[in-house]
Amino acid sequence: MADRLTIYFTSDTHGYLYPTNFADDAPRAMGLFAMAFPKDGNTLVIDGGDTLQGSPLTYYCHAENVPMPCARAMNALGYDYVTFGNHDFNYGRETVHSHLRALNARCLCANVTDATAEMPVAPYAIHTLANGLRVGLVGGVTHWVNRWERPENLAGLTICDPFAPMRDAALLLRPKVDILVGLYHGGFEKDLATGRMLSDTDENIAAKLCEELPFDILLTGHQHIPMAGITYHGTHVVQTPCNAAAYGRLTVDSAGDIRSELCTPSLPARIQPWAQALYADLNRWLDTPIGRLSKAIKPAGKLEMALRGSPIARLFNLVQLAESGADISATALGNDVRGFDADVTVRDVVASYPYANTLVTLRVSGAVLRQALEQCATYFAVDAGGSVSIGERFLRPKAAHYNYDYYDGIAYTVDLRRPPRERVTRLTHNGAPVADGDELTLVTNSYRATGAGDFDMLAGCQRVWENQTEVSELLLNYLRAHELVTVPEQSPCEVIWPDGRRA
Repeated sequence: MADRLTIYFTSDTHGYLYPTNFADDAPRAMGLFAMAFPKDGNTLVIDGGDTLQGSPLTYYCHAENVPMPCARAMNALGYDYVTFGNHDFNYGRETVHSHLRALNARCLCANVTDATAEMPVAPYAIHTLANGLRVGLVGGVTHWVNRWERPENLAGLTICDPFAPMRDAALLLRPKVDILVGLYHGGFEKDLATGRMLSDTDENIAAKLCEELPFDILLTGHQHIPMAGITYHGTHVVQTPCNAAAYGRLTVDSAGDIRSELCTPSLPARIQPWAQALYADLNRWLDTPIGRLSKAIKPAGKLEMALRGSPIARLFNLVQLAESGADISATALGNDVRGFDADVTVRDVVASYPYANTLVTLRVSGAVLRQALEQCATYFAVDAGGSVSIGERFLRPKAAHYNYDYYDGIAYTVDLRRPPRERVTRLTHNGAPVADGDELTLVTNSYRATGAGDFDMLAGCQRVWENQTEVSELLLNYLRAHELVTVPEQSPCEVIWPDGRRA
């Protein structure tokens, strides 16, 4: 007998429609245009959010006032339901609203309410399939959006903790439906195999949703962890990797058994003429020359860059210091960084700084600065034999290399012979030791300034300056304004290895 329900699921596509990561022209098995979802009356196509920000394409559309193409691509694939992701608000309320107006799918998010009643969002839905099966769907997004997002981008919207509204909707729907599906843009706070807590915050509550609510299926996102074929506390769970690198396919058979798998998009991609024209315009823009560096700067391995410094991070800090006039700058590198050719193009910038961050200058004490540096130093794990690797919290439950910060404007020593939180043995500014009671100004990105990434010590610091221009645009402007930019080579961080070597 045929399956009673088929679900195709994507999440965290971040505007990756084309089969490319934009670093080069090589086609890759990724992107919505490389996906196909065969549909009949017993099929649902669902997305878990983070659609509108995160790729050179979405940056181009935002910067050049080009209509965002995500809804058009999703309509062609037959999406039925979506929810919000935290990054969907990065370009402001009107971008979200325009996307939803153009989208054929319904947006479900129980913990988002709109005071204006203009946003087309509902807490839940009941979808009756052609075969009569009643499917209940409840949406939700992590309420940490409030912590990360600029207030003006959430104007008129209230985003509360998702547990209570998702619980109320689930309990309401349960007696009315045959299958209950949760659609949650958030991840798992526990290791599903061992039950070990992975986080002591409520940013992610997917495990709690499985443990306490009667969902048959929970479709999750945000953490970018590939998972399928897993049942936790009686709930079948699925999560996809980011950037449209895979999609989930779930089936429910006549006996009620649920199966799922992650599927890789297939080449050649099916790209309609309108999208081919957009791609040509995008690539012309990406390949626009904007400046020159004294030499090409490319990424090295994640551990090597953290230990020895990165000229890419030093370029970012150079621009942040020039823009803000702060004493100190801190920046981070994304999980995937293209790097810069000597002849810099727009592509170099937007593929190396993909975030919609702005800048914030904080007034920090020497004690707070030292705490932030100690948090960075937890990136390094040292085993009993003296080998250095990347700390577990930066790798699982998802890769978070962007939570290691590179500093300029100070000089400091990290001694890996010492235990975590006691590793910063030297800290100077302009050659003078920094005492706990000293005050300095620190420019950092708007994400980090909220304390995100386990930098809670920064959250309460006084904000003395804020800039509403995105960092990527500041980089473009700086490179255009300087005929030749020389990036300093020397890292301000000295590392003492477990065997006493200095680097």
